[in-house]
Amino acid sequence: MSKTKHYFIINPKAGKFDVSKEVASEIEKSFKGSRDEYSIYITKERNDAEEYTKFICNKEKNENIRFYACGGDGTLNEVINGIMGFNNASVSVIPYGTGNDFINNFEESIGFYDIKKQISFEPKKIDLIKINDTYAVNLCNIGFDAMVAENMNKFKKLPLINGQGAYTLSIFYSLFHKMTSNLEIIIDNREIIKGEFLLCVAANGLTYGGGYKGAPLAEINDGFIDLCIIKKVSRLKLIKLISVYKAGEHLNNEELKDYFIYKRCKTINIKSDDKFSTCIDGEIFEETNINISVVENAVEFLSPTKL
Repeated sequence: MSKTKHYFIINPKAGKFDVSKEVASEIEKSFKGSRDEYSIYITKERNDAEEYTKFICNKEKNENIRFYACGGDGTLNEVINGIMGFNNASVSVIPYGTGNDFINNFEESIGFYDIKKQISFEPKKIDLIKINDTYAVNLCNIGFDAMVAENMNKFKKLPLINGQGAYTLSIFYSLFHKMTSNLEIIIDNREIIKGEFLLCVAANGLTYGGGYKGAPLAEINDGFIDLCIIKKVSRLKLIKLISVYKAGEHLNNEELKDYFIYKRCKTINIKSDDKFSTCIDGEIFEETNINISVVENAVEFLSPTKL
């Protein structure tokens, strides 16, 4: 293989404002004096990042290529799905979206904001989660959580509201709608859990929603999915649960822990007679049956520090 080629994929709609020109300018400054090749692509619509990544991977099959998802977790998800099946590509993220939870899996996440340093990051193998035919780098959430993620769009463009603030506002907005789903959950093809549940989180990563630690034991390179299920609760009880859940203290809280089911597993099947909301790295889908599995050491991720 020849020298490394760097591809920066900028999503102009990822944050509150379009800062694609500013990001492109920082990229150009970072390569001043470098002999490496780089290219900047600005996405035009949903799934554009995935299609562009696939195009480059096919075009540069004999080259060492690095992709940088410039945006939020959703942009990173598209790039990840685009490189699957190509062993000459690695990926990283330049976080400026309204949702940048995936970088919380790294001890020195501040390093992702330094583009010049990113160029020299070393790749490390990380796991992914496969949901039917789609891959998630961070997590998949089902039920109330997915409804909250969908309703975030009503709040994330408000002045002075960050991703976490938009998520919290969306929780309270969503309290006035149907909160539960009737689900059958099969874990590792042997354990069956049936009932009416508030939500399920199948996690590869540690946080979501701007810092909610729904799966506080999750690691992105341990070969497991962390599954957190919240049973049906009243609206008043949910309000009490939120702060404990956000802090990742729900597994050890004596008063509230009986409302949670927590498993570490390899595969999950979730089905229902009715459609349920499913959120994969921030993108919303309606499903009646999903198969979830861990894909170990699936991609090379450019990391500023150890996991």
